Amino acid sequence: MSLGECKNRTDVRHCLNPCSAAELDSCNSVLWSSASSMIKLLPNHHIGQDAQLHGFHFTCSATDLAGVLPVGKDVCSMISMYEVLKDDEITCCNTLDILNNHVANQAKLDTFVQQLDADTTMPARFDCIAQQLEQSVHQAAEFDSVDSRPWKEEISDKVGIYHTFTRSMSKHTRRHNVFIVVSGCLSEAAEEFHNLWQDAGNELTCQELLNCEELNWLRSTTHRNHNRVASQISRLFGLRMHHVADTDDPSHAAQLVFPTTSTYKSDMRKSEGANVAMTRYVDGGCFADLCNNGILLEMYGTEGFWLFQGPRDFADNYPYGSIFANTNEAMCMPTCTVEYHNLFPAPNTHNNVQIASADKRSHRTYLFPDERFFSIIQELGFNCNDGMLNLMPLVYHERKR
Repeated sequence: MSLGECKNRTDVRHCLNPCSAAELDSCNSVLWSSASSMIKLLPNHHIGQDAQLHGFHFTCSATDLAGVLPVGKDVCSMISMYEVLKDDEITCCNTLDILNNHVANQAKLDTFVQQLDADTTMPARFDCIAQQLEQSVHQAAEFDSVDSRPWKEEISDKVGIYHTFTRSMSKHTRRHNVFIVVSGCLSEAAEEFHNLWQDAGNELTCQELLNCEELNWLRSTTHRNHNRVASQISRLFGLRMHHVADTDDPSHAAQLVFPTTSTYKSDMRKSEGANVAMTRYVDGGCFADLCNNGILLEMYGTEGFWLFQGPRDFADNYPYGSIFANTNEAMCMPTCTVEYHNLFPAPNTHNNVQIASADKRSHRTYLFPDERFFSIIQELGFNCNDGMLNLMPLVYHERKR
């Protein structure tokens, strides 16, 4: 296969900045193994801190060997947002309390994360997958949903309490809204899945990998992990939420809360409605046709998160909008900003922001979305008239990379 053929299957129409040689080389490497594969670079395309390409949407035939997929080490990484129960007076008091006692509350959150790390319970891994129940010869195989062993919660990227204002439907009032946001993946389980893909990628098809028990367990357990972390955070700070028991926890001790919305940062699915069965993989983004109640964009720490709202449908229960409009482009939206690598520096444009380290001896450079960024995501399905919310951090903890 020639480089020209790979170039023809690389879609750069929605790149925010010109592609570097390293990015184009990465695209060619990904496309080399399958003639049916295509890659689309999203506006947050970049070479990350791990020296790998990020910010892309990849498709290939479901019958291709799974080895053609560009599977990363953070499969099913997601952002989960939990809205505190509304009570204007209580919500306002909670917000003011966190702001007025910021140092103490930040220390409380940092201590919580340290205690979570120090917990000697093993984190979630594939040995937690529920085992098959004992059945007689004449009975069909059944599986228990309860984990084989308890596991401790994990925060791989970011956790915090965030605040924003929302308008009423009539737009004559504004209300305080407080959220807990948990971002990241199950690092050890995701790495196990990455190893599984490397070991069996030339023996399984993409369709078989999508249907495998390990991927489905990883997806659901990542959700549960975030839900359990949010439950603990809400109790720690006295934020009102509906807590329920995690019925799949063998210790019967864990509780969780259900998210207002969840957005993937890395995902793998089959392509719906295609004439030919296809497999799609996204890195640094999510599939917009699977997202209700808005799509979250993870910014750098002090900026928080941006929530892009969908079109309003007053018949549903999604206050932040339904599925984005369908366009002729891939139904895919970027869900994280760019942290530029020192060896692959940011373009010299006005849409960059530098954050100094605590000791002021170094800094990190991030992409700050500008008007061009918004024009691109409108082509991908977002309507600016539907609005965007800025979730401002009150207290947060971010993993240092």
